[in-house]
Amino acid sequence: MANVKLTDVKKIYDKNVVAVHDFNLEIKDKEFVVFVGPSGCGKSTTLRMIAGLEDISEGTVEIDGEVVNDLQPKDRDIAMVFQNYALYPHMTVYDNIAFSLRLKKVPEDEVYEKVTNAANVLGITEYLMRKPRALSGGQRQRVAIGRAMVRNAKVFLMDEPLSNLDAKLRNQMRAEIILLRQKLDTTFVYVTHDQTEAMTLGDRIVIMQNGYIEQVGTPMEVFEMPTNLFVAEFIGAPKMNTFKTKLIEEGGKYYVTPFGSKIEVNGIKGDMLRERNVKSQNIILGVRPEHISLAENGGEDTIPCTLEVNEMMGSELHLHVVTEDGSHLIVRTPTVDLDADARRELVYGKKLNITFEGKVMHFFGEEDNRNLLV
Repeated sequence: MANVKLTDVKKIYDKNVVAVHDFNLEIKDKEFVVFVGPSGCGKSTTLRMIAGLEDISEGTVEIDGEVVNDLQPKDRDIAMVFQNYALYPHMTVYDNIAFSLRLKKVPEDEVYEKVTNAANVLGITEYLMRKPRALSGGQRQRVAIGRAMVRNAKVFLMDEPLSNLDAKLRNQMRAEIILLRQKLDTTFVYVTHDQTEAMTLGDRIVIMQNGYIEQVGTPMEVFEMPTNLFVAEFIGAPKMNTFKTKLIEEGGKYYVTPFGSKIEVNGIKGDMLRERNVKSQNIILGVRPEHISLAENGGEDTIPCTLEVNEMMGSELHLHVVTEDGSHLIVRTPTVDLDADARRELVYGKKLNITFEGKVMHFFGEEDNRNLLV
């Protein structure tokens, strides 16, 4: 088991193209850390530098206290699972899993024990004599994970291992990775572009954009207190609603005025604004779809809008609405909150009133997009 430390790590390609900028992070022993961000943000490049598959332009990578910049991948005591499985097509499942052990001249009886144990944990015992071409995508991914498992490496690196699977299988494999982590009890570094994977798998999440770290925190921390507008919109599905408005301090209380309404900022968010003595200013206001509710009657604290799209998601509805000034918002409401008649009335062109409480608001500076409360 081991911790991983990256200090001022930078990756520069030809013609001064900087893929990763001054990356600093310490991953604790047995921690599951997820790198997440849009395509091209540098997350896979960073993982490959830890693995030794990419040269480090500047900075240092340490595994278990040892600087590994100049070590070959095979000497770093890491195990890696790739997006495309990287299985040997001419070998059986058994031989694929056993390959790294045989390279190390491990006795065959020990190879057999480790391969069969891994296959049992992953539920692929019945496929051990098959070739990869005879397996489904999920089964191939289990084989790739099994090949990494038998190495008993200090650190597990996983580069978008579920991205080639369909949605149902991806959910199943996500749960299996959580169980696998509990059984192996080792250090995991996991890369994904899927924020749902990041939120469900990670002890901590590293959110990246354009080669920079935007925020590091637990899933709850990045969801409840995003440091900036990018993180706020990236984490959460559907994404956070954001719109320009005014934050007004008035008689010791705070209000926002989106779309002609006037809503008091109450609860802990109001207390935090007062503690920081935040002044009245133009802001970008963020409210998550699940925190917006339908109001029966109009009023100063409601926003009139028109329903454009009603997405039935089973246990909830995603209502796409447009305000009187043409702004588009998403309202996420549980179906259990509406009777059958009310659900049938939610059709294109339906006039609605929506509202939200001040305690669920997020406030971002209009110029720098930084969270005013972080």
